[in-house]
Amino acid sequence: MGSRCADWMSQLPLELIDVPLCDLAIPGSHDTMTYCLDQHSPVLLSEPRILTLLDQMVPCIIRPCIKKWATTQEMSVSSQLESGIRFLDLRIAHKKKDSNWTFYFAHGLYSLLSVKEVLSDVMDWLERHANEVVIIALSAFDDMNPVQHSDLIDFLIQLFGNKLCPKSEMPSLRTCWTHGYQVILSYADPSGTEHKELWPQWDYWWANESDPNLVISYLEQKKTIGRPDGFFMAGLNLTEDTRKGRARYAGGA
Repeated sequence: MGSRCADWMSQLPLELIDVPLCDLAIPGSHDTMTYCLDQHSPVLLSEPRILTLLDQMVPCIIRPCIKKWATTQEMSVSSQLESGIRFLDLRIAHKKKDSNWTFYFAHGLYSLLSVKEVLSDVMDWLERHANEVVIIALSAFDDMNPVQHSDLIDFLIQLFGNKLCPKSEMPSLRTCWTHGYQVILSYADPSGTEHKELWPQWDYWWANESDPNLVISYLEQKKTIGRPDGFFMAGLNLTEDTRKGRARYAGGA
């Protein structure tokens, strides 16, 4: 795909620019940052206790296995955006024994890149693509206390500034272009509720199945109940089946 998809929002038919973004099918990536998991990092304490115990005894065996299982993406964030991805699924964590306030991404293991590094790259990309809108969901927040949440929120608001679309809007592309909004940011922790720039946590339809037919059946069944109001995620991701060695993921918003 590459750069042909880098500005697809600005190339949509005119009849779609006034449609609320939550009513458009927007491509996204599941566990966006797992392309840079650190094989030398400890296993997250929030993982099952058996994994953390094995990590203490045989890290040279358990960490490569977890990295293989947990890696759902191969492309950097900038490459994903260039390829048309507009929803980023970001799981945040703080290393328990880390004395500073560096935040990382995590899925079984911690990422090599920090949250501030990657989101600064997203900001740089947005500056080069003024009519594109990125939807970001921040969640998990492993081992983070209220003061650290406050620090991260301050960074987010300072970084994206007027590009943040407030949760009082039901934005269309025209709304975003008119006001200069380029980021719709969900913060899945109560500490974000007092901030007008941060949206609440969205529903995630996730089948948790290794059979593609069962994933499709799950999503079809959810459709009969009716979609949630506003933004939500529908994950077309297959859960790994260790007997078949299958671990392929895709996602959407």
